[in-house]
Amino acid sequence: MQKSGSLSKNTSLRLTPQQSLRRLGLCSQVATGQHSSPIVFPEKRGKVKASRHGDLSVSSDDIKKTKREDHRIDIVDEQSDLLGYEVFSGKLILDARKTSKNNASQTSTENMNQDAVDAKLTSKAFVWGSCVLSLEDVISVSYNVGVRHFTVHTYPMKKAPCGLSCFMRSGRSRKDIRFLASSSEEAIQWVSGFADQQCYVNCLPHPLKQASDMVVSDGPSESHIKCKSPPKMLVILNPRSGRGRSSKVFHGMVEPIFKLAGFKMEVVKTTSAGHARNLASSVDFSTCPDGIICVGGDGIVNEVLNGLLSRDNQKEAISIPIGIIPTGSDNSLVWTVLGVRDPVSAAIAIVKVMVFCSHML
Repeated sequence: MQKSGSLSKNTSLRLTPQQSLRRLGLCSQVATGQHSSPIVFPEKRGKVKASRHGDLSVSSDDIKKTKREDHRIDIVDEQSDLLGYEVFSGKLILDARKTSKNNASQTSTENMNQDAVDAKLTSKAFVWGSCVLSLEDVISVSYNVGVRHFTVHTYPMKKAPCGLSCFMRSGRSRKDIRFLASSSEEAIQWVSGFADQQCYVNCLPHPLKQASDMVVSDGPSESHIKCKSPPKMLVILNPRSGRGRSSKVFHGMVEPIFKLAGFKMEVVKTTSAGHARNLASSVDFSTCPDGIICVGGDGIVNEVLNGLLSRDNQKEAISIPIGIIPTGSDNSLVWTVLGVRDPVSAAIAIVKVMVFCSHML
């Protein structure tokens, strides 16, 4: 009897693999508090499976619907798209002509033989052919009155090759793109579109007649272009910042960007500690009504701020915009304020802010 009892106990402990897996599943559900898969009798499994498939089909439809709603883009009008709403469109020829006098007539005929491509200016980008240029990278547009040409001055982001992206830093480099419109009237419409999108337009007088396509027309004049007056800025530069390289960085990389944007600048180099504070506390705001640009590290920004706060007319002083060009060793302040560390990107950010403020006035 004892043997039979022990055998019965042993047989009750011996479970098939399926039974052991079932018990483990039940234990895990009880331990975690999840009861998503209840025990089902064999004769009811078919009905439950059918109902589960129906639930899954409904849930998958709901998921697809929610995904479509998440990726849906609200369009304000019919002309808007991913690149913004359309400002102007037409045909343009990419002009790669050199400015030398010897090959002017030859390259002019070559440009006439080139095929014009579809171009479009939107509120966010300038598109011609298969090329797309963000308006955030456009500094200004140069236009000679009465001609069909206009030049777009840009600083696009230059990405490193895929294999060397971990070792090379991406930067910006200047690129001037010259276009030829179908007529001088259409060229003015293109340039006016850039001006409406807060791009500075440098209107130049009509050049000497050098090619057959440069003719004076009686159409719209430059007065139709909404050109804003260039901002007047005071630049306070610390020549000792960045191990003595701040002057080279400013004059070689930053100043050309400001000149393209039409800035009128008075550059003052500090000679000693506290010089920037004295300048900020005594400067006549009528000479720099649009702002002060600090070129250096965090120290010169600190001096300028303390100098402005020490003035008697504090309300007017704190309303003066302050730009920062990082040329120091740390540059943590400009990284916090602008989110950039390189001087070129900081200069472009200052240009965009100044142009935006001038259009808001």
